[in-house]
Amino acid sequence: MRTTTRRLAALAAAPLVIAAFAGCASSGGSGDEKVTITFQEQFSDAESAQFTAQLADFEKAHPNITVKLIRDNDSSYYDKLTTQIAGGKGPDIARVEPPRASQFIASGWALPLGDAAGTKSDYFPASLDAVTKDGKLYGVPIDVSALALFYRTDLLSAAGISQPPATWDEFTSAAQKLTTGDVHGVGLFGGWGGFEFYPWLWQSGADVLNKAQTKAEFNSADGVRALQLWVDLQKSAMPAGMATATEDDLKGPFVSGKLAMMTSGPWMIPSLKSAGIDGKWAVAPLPKDKEAATVLGGLDLLVLKNTKHADAAKTFVSWLMQDSVQKKWASALGYLPVKTSLYDDPAFKDDPSISAFAKVLEEARSRPTVAQAGDVDTALGNAVQAALSGTKSAKDALDEAAAASDKALK
Repeated sequence: MRTTTRRLAALAAAPLVIAAFAGCASSGGSGDEKVTITFQEQFSDAESAQFTAQLADFEKAHPNITVKLIRDNDSSYYDKLTTQIAGGKGPDIARVEPPRASQFIASGWALPLGDAAGTKSDYFPASLDAVTKDGKLYGVPIDVSALALFYRTDLLSAAGISQPPATWDEFTSAAQKLTTGDVHGVGLFGGWGGFEFYPWLWQSGADVLNKAQTKAEFNSADGVRALQLWVDLQKSAMPAGMATATEDDLKGPFVSGKLAMMTSGPWMIPSLKSAGIDGKWAVAPLPKDKEAATVLGGLDLLVLKNTKHADAAKTFVSWLMQDSVQKKWASALGYLPVKTSLYDDPAFKDDPSISAFAKVLEEARSRPTVAQAGDVDTALGNAVQAALSGTKSAKDALDEAAAASDKALK
């Protein structure tokens, strides 16, 4: 996931502060009053450069606001941010992962955006789950992603498979048929905690937690069946060592033609486009069982409660979410648009790998949003690793993880 691979790669970078001058009508003063708002984020180098360049457009339209980007790629980003907010300080605007956004909103740390957010129909439904409270939008997605099926069209064609598998049965059959010699049919990995497994859990008809998010439900009969699918594929169609593998371990074999299918997100697209395998790969929704589902990734934008310039911060958010701004951002970086309307734009519609994600995102669901979501994710990830490594049965692994999750949720 981009919020994992990109973020981990950036941890070695020193925090950087960039100032760009832009202006808008004054927030809380006369039209001539100049204000400074701070935007704390974890941009990569490419994102930082692109964002800084686009701020020049904001400057032309609104000459009285200074937007200071506080770039902090330290692993303690969230610890520092929550400490600042709890102490009555912190930035005016912050970019955070959806589970964190939900927790910040529940704690009263974010302001409702009102008209600055646009309308809900502008966005994919799941991308608003974490930022909606009592029918009001307290944030907007600035980045969206989801897991999809990446497959080698040349390998499927050679095996007589004309379409990507659409169901679990088709997926299992294709993975086993594609496994021959030193080529493996599929790679599903356990090195990203529960994130990679969430879609399969939902597809089976199971859920992670109950509706109140007070008790684990992933160890239901359907949940066990989903994990058993992975265990069976580990034995018949996957490379060894998937229990602790990550996407980085699979990308090379996929590019070299030694792996026919894998799950990944839109962050994978730029590297595949530059890998010299044009026409040999494509993207499709994940196969379904009882339901079609995938997991939502991405990042959200919040205006925080301690701001002294709420109007200016919301004006900046409103500008940032304009279609023209989002188109330039997504096009330059190879990202998925966050606005649904942009998928009809030729810049994205004519790119098969990007347009495929429009359907994928319609099937996306949000991860748990409770404060203990990280504990649940860790417990579920441990279960996946234990089952794939063969140290526990799928049922025992999930039962143990459910007990650990329930303890954390109390």
